[in-house]
Amino acid sequence: MDHHNLPNLLERMDPGIVLFDNDFRVHHVNQALMQIFTETSRKEIFDQSLLQMHQGPPAERMQELVGLMRDSSRQVSFSIKRMSGGPRDLFLLLKLMPLLDRTLDNSLHCCLVYDITTLIANPQRRFIKVPVTAGGEIQLLDPEEILFIKAENVYSQVAIEEGEFFCDLSLGVLEAGLNQERFFRIHRSYLVNLDRVEKVIREGNTVTLLMAGNACRLPVSRNRAKDFLVRVGLK
Repeated sequence: MDHHNLPNLLERMDPGIVLFDNDFRVHHVNQALMQIFTETSRKEIFDQSLLQMHQGPPAERMQELVGLMRDSSRQVSFSIKRMSGGPRDLFLLLKLMPLLDRTLDNSLHCCLVYDITTLIANPQRRFIKVPVTAGGEIQLLDPEEILFIKAENVYSQVAIEEGEFFCDLSLGVLEAGLNQERFFRIHRSYLVNLDRVEKVIREGNTVTLLMAGNACRLPVSRNRAKDFLVRVGLK
């Protein structure tokens, strides 16, 4: 793939830094972090744990990442998260690493926070690039080259002609941020690029798709079949 390598782009960025303990209490932050979270007060950052700030699935994912880091005693590879609810959506790239004291005890953890919002989304909150993991690195794909996207629990798999790649963002987040004139939800687990549909197969009440450059047959759910056929001019 000839795409932007995100870690290379990050070398020119000043990351936010958070130091927190095993109870997820924040000890130190840098000024860059405060500039990323301009709507969050100093009191909110230091008077509650990170798990209290990010409840539900985000908190569970944070515990999972920290547990993985502690078990392996090494840094955790990049993870991309979307934060919404304020006046703006943020797309953040996070990197966790253990910190050791003089006894080599891992009692503090460091999280590097990169605000990559402007690299992947425009001011209208539409994706201009889609981040995927390829060969242990994060690459930025052009939406036009995506064939389809498949849900994988709270994550997704993005298919292009070269293969399928893991994406930290959910199918719902990707659907909301991609051009809805081009991308269509054919099934609860699939979002397809209408420009890359090669063949529509109708067998009785069943509709499946073949995408250009891919041998997979994708199912169109019955409750989406009529709308899909209208969109592609077959009804």
